[in-house]
Amino acid sequence: MEKHKAHIFFLCSLALTWKFAGSDYFPFLLTSTAILGGYYLLKFNWTELLPTTVPLLAVLTLQSLALPTKAPPKVMWVREYSDNYKVAVVEGWKWIRIKDGENVEVGDVVSEDGKVLVKGKGGSAALKRLRYKLYREIEEVVDYPVSSVAGASTLGIRFELSQSLKGYFVLSGLYHFLAISGLHVGIVIGTLAGFLKLIRFPKPLISASLMVLPLMPLTGLPPSAVRAYLFTFLVSLGVEEFRKISPIYLLGVVFLLTVLFGKFNLSAALSFSAVGGILLSLEGKGSKLEKSLKVSVAPMLFTLPIVLHVFGTVNLMSWITTVLAGFIFTPFLISVFLMEVTLYKVSLINQVVEFLGELFIRGTQISFHLTKWAIVHSEISLLLAGITYVASLLLILSGKVRFFLVPSALLATYAILNQTVISGKEIYEKGWKVNSFRFISTEGQRYKECKIHSSYVMPATRKLLYKNELIDERLRRFEKKK
Repeated sequence: MEKHKAHIFFLCSLALTWKFAGSDYFPFLLTSTAILGGYYLLKFNWTELLPTTVPLLAVLTLQSLALPTKAPPKVMWVREYSDNYKVAVVEGWKWIRIKDGENVEVGDVVSEDGKVLVKGKGGSAALKRLRYKLYREIEEVVDYPVSSVAGASTLGIRFELSQSLKGYFVLSGLYHFLAISGLHVGIVIGTLAGFLKLIRFPKPLISASLMVLPLMPLTGLPPSAVRAYLFTFLVSLGVEEFRKISPIYLLGVVFLLTVLFGKFNLSAALSFSAVGGILLSLEGKGSKLEKSLKVSVAPMLFTLPIVLHVFGTVNLMSWITTVLAGFIFTPFLISVFLMEVTLYKVSLINQVVEFLGELFIRGTQISFHLTKWAIVHSEISLLLAGITYVASLLLILSGKVRFFLVPSALLATYAILNQTVISGKEIYEKGWKVNSFRFISTEGQRYKECKIHSSYVMPATRKLLYKNELIDERLRRFEKKK
């Protein structure tokens, strides 16, 4: 590994180790920091680390001394049902029924009985309300559930996605299409840059990035979108201004900024692992065919330790379904973007969105049915996940970048051979839990040939938990009455 890459990733690992001191992840982060630090000491001049390490430790110390501020939870979304029945979704995912006659908007603070305590003010509240208005306008011109997918992929609004739809996307390995990330930002900026290049506009990548910037707040600025835009802009700047860039180094810069000034959570870990896997696949020896194959499979394999430890469930064919779904999702995303830019006034664009959205959703459902045999549920320990990443790090530092995915591939084999299965049991669960996509895509995948009793069962849940017999207690009570 080159000096500048080793330097930036040592700082990233050091910052992560500091931030997660005392957590279960600390031993693995400390080990990674020690390995990276030792590598730098052996290969380069250790004194070169001091000008960056000392200020980094100073910033981390000041951050740890700062007192956290706690604001009252605000309304994130307002769900509207029939008969003017409304529910406010409050930060922390608490659902509060809105009192009749109350004008509750996103950004407000509400009481437990659904009354407005404080009206949201300022630019933040105004932006949230604008996104709410834009989503409701999508519903006016595009039928559900396509409207919910369109809102999720461009406005970052996933509150209206049904549990069954999310279940299909998760178990097909396509849920990342519903969360704004580098994929979405790259598609929009790349398409716009291609058009600018066609009309001979100067520096199309940088220009496209700057043109998209004013629209970024409409995504709600989730950390994933901010990280993706920053990385894309830095790459564009490097390509068109300096000609020679190191995408992995730039990823390290964004990684460090995220750890220092953002929130490094599960989403961030998955994002950086996926992008890092793609970039590492392009390095080292190997034919174009080998690298192309690794680029396709890397996002799935390099995130596998995290996915199996946290969720336990993975579709091992998701690297193929992702590529295939991309052929439909790309024009769908562009058409939704154009629909919003034209303020939903062009009927033809609205119809294209509807058609492509239905095709995308149907394709996801078909993907599940065709690849459900490849769904593996194996609840691995943090120790095994940590060892897998440390082993990959050692291969990268030893110059064996070509084989960095081998530990993850071995983990996939282990997961196939050691699946977590509960069979032949009779289980009783509440309806809201059994039909939730979290149960369907995680805990529910443990069960095989079980009888699962629930207060109600949705049709899609039966298909997604097809290995079991689901018993709707409502129907049983109705049959007894007859």
